[in-house]
Amino acid sequence: MQLNDSTDYPLELSVITVVMNDPEGFSETLKSLEDQTLPEFNWVVVDSSTDQTRIPTLLSQSKLSIDYVWVEPEGIYPAMNEGATHSKGKYLYFLNAGDTLFDAGTLNRVAKSLSEKSTTWAFGGVNFWDQNGQQLKEPPWDYSLEHRHRFTRGRFPAHQSVFVRSDIFEVLSGLDTSFTIAADYHMICRLSQIQDPLKLGFVIANFTQGGASTVSWRLAQTEFRRVRKSVFPLNVIGRLEELFFGTKAYLSHLVANRRSKSQ
Repeated sequence: MQLNDSTDYPLELSVITVVMNDPEGFSETLKSLEDQTLPEFNWVVVDSSTDQTRIPTLLSQSKLSIDYVWVEPEGIYPAMNEGATHSKGKYLYFLNAGDTLFDAGTLNRVAKSLSEKSTTWAFGGVNFWDQNGQQLKEPPWDYSLEHRHRFTRGRFPAHQSVFVRSDIFEVLSGLDTSFTIAADYHMICRLSQIQDPLKLGFVIANFTQGGASTVSWRLAQTEFRRVRKSVFPLNVIGRLEELFFGTKAYLSHLVANRRSKSQ
């Protein structure tokens, strides 16, 4: 569905894209950004690909304002932090290779919302797809409720839907690279302790599942628990919630994983 936007809203926005050996996925992200009606935004591309010519070649014909940097492959979170150091915008947004924006007016709608209300961070919706191209049905959820339960129930804003002020990201020292999978979850939890977000009432991005947090679900659950213990003080009720919802999430992933192997 294409939503019409008649007004341009300038916004000091940096979109950061991390890519490693995925020119096909990067091409999709590139086209999505080139289609945006927002007239100006800063795009930072952090490339760790083995072939150091493919991504620059794709970028050579683009009219976007691009800051390109190649870095040694050290992991997705160090690369995302590297992108933040090259950003020029008031707000940061991470849209990695293969991720796409919902439609051409997405960033313009974000700019309108953020220009009307001052906020530390904001989030909207994400459409999730499986690797067969089927859209996954995500049940509705309430941020305030999940925050009250310290996000133990497994529902939290995906980084593809989050916009964070660059000065706050810097104060928090960026993404914690001691986490292999859950650094973005850790950042969301820390942001939630600073201020409630501005809730954007529209979908921001499309995300195809199959990344590290989806595949390595055992490690993900371990890291999620470590995040919550480090960010939220746990009283007796909190410990019981952590045990109940953590066990429930683990068993849910275990059942899903066994079903996928049997198919």
